[in-house]
Amino acid sequence: MIDAPRLVCFDVDSTLLAVESLDFVLTRKLGPAAAEKIEALTSGGMNGTLSFRQSLMARLDLTPLKRSDITAAAVELRQHLTPGMAQLLGDLRQRGDQVRAVSGGFSDVLVPALRDLGFAGEEIFANRLVWEGETVAGIDTGNPLSDNGGKPRILAGLRSNTQYSAVWMVGDGVTDLETLTAGAADHFIGFGGIARRDAVVERAPDYAGTLDDLRGLLLG
Repeated sequence: MIDAPRLVCFDVDSTLLAVESLDFVLTRKLGPAAAEKIEALTSGGMNGTLSFRQSLMARLDLTPLKRSDITAAAVELRQHLTPGMAQLLGDLRQRGDQVRAVSGGFSDVLVPALRDLGFAGEEIFANRLVWEGETVAGIDTGNPLSDNGGKPRILAGLRSNTQYSAVWMVGDGVTDLETLTAGAADHFIGFGGIARRDAVVERAPDYAGTLDDLRGLLLG
């Protein structure tokens, strides 16, 4: 065990999970013919050509989503954990690190899969859907994770509440990289094992193209 724990925060979509969770929900509802359009909107938010909120709202505008769509997708999402990630998280916890999931995805969809990865409820930070009866009516725009700059705010809050030896962030998108550029994270690792984002490859001080690369950077 180490005296002061390190805090290692992980993005969820295309990092802890081998898919983008909202895209998974939408493709499941609309079918594979819509996948290219959905991916273009997602990539805009991840590469920074759209604001993250614009990307979220544009995707949600593609089709009305019912509670049954979300519930069924959340169950299926448990089969899409990034291979080897559960073992890496276990090794980090065994080392004495604190781990958190910090996501621009929606807790309504993500929580079952994240529980499978060992995250307790208070270790999960994610967006929230707004409901009108059984239909998704929008997103909670008061949640900092609903737009750019949200992840730095979450990490800064975690840092202020607890003493850590260092704060690390791992993720595939520019909203993850922002944690470093805003000074909320001491270290950032871009992860391209699921999705390669050129803007992150070009700017990340450390980049892991595979899970083995990520393991090496986190555990030595």
